[in-house]
Amino acid sequence: MTLSGAVLAGGKGERMLSQDKGLMLYQSVPMALLVARVLRDVASVVFLNANRNLDSYGALGFDVVSDGPDYQNKGPLSGLLACLVFANTSHLLISPCDTPCISRDAFVRLEEASKVFPDRIQYLADGFGGHPLHAILPVESSLACLKRFLDKGERYSVMAFYEAFGCDSVLWDKSEELLNVNTPDLLS
Repeated sequence: MTLSGAVLAGGKGERMLSQDKGLMLYQSVPMALLVARVLRDVASVVFLNANRNLDSYGALGFDVVSDGPDYQNKGPLSGLLACLVFANTSHLLISPCDTPCISRDAFVRLEEASKVFPDRIQYLADGFGGHPLHAILPVESSLACLKRFLDKGERYSVMAFYEAFGCDSVLWDKSEELLNVNTPDLLS
């Protein structure tokens, strides 16, 4: 298994007053950078998915990949597709930029689950529900399936795609690490 990691920072930041969430500071550090650093502890290559402020994201020291023109405006699946296209490994770890408390151990747990079932998507879940944007995906088969899924144009739900592909939830009982910082009052 070879592993790359991607930080999903391509959203519009609507709940963050249209500010670019990944560049917002959490404990004085851009959130996307905090997540990328943790991914770098597990993956051999780490990159960012962003669709605006590309120079600012590039200044964080990672390659930046934007959503492809044929698959834009399909929510997180647009970013996921761009990341799968860019990944040059057997598997891809993904994480949203707005979870700056995520740990290396959470990603290691996903990697371990993927080694048991390498042909399925594994995503984190806690006692409050699933966290599908913390996941590991087999690159080649996921890419082919996601293109077909998006071309159908029925739904652009991450979980609907995962269920169509085949997935398993991986219990992560440290819910505090999955804190989703998507409003200004949660920044500290």
